[in-house]
Amino acid sequence: MTLEEAIKEAHFRDRDVFVFRDPKGKVMVLHRTREGKMELIEAP
Repeated sequence: MTLEEAIKEAHFRDRDVFVFRDPKGKVMVLHRTREGKMELIEAP
């Protein structure tokens, strides 16, 4: 799933943490900060 799709899905599901795979298969983590912004973390 693309980053944009993941952000929409995290907002739709009202998640503070959302784990997904990008189109290349890398594991990515979206984390909602205290300010309400989404932060991207790339897993190794």
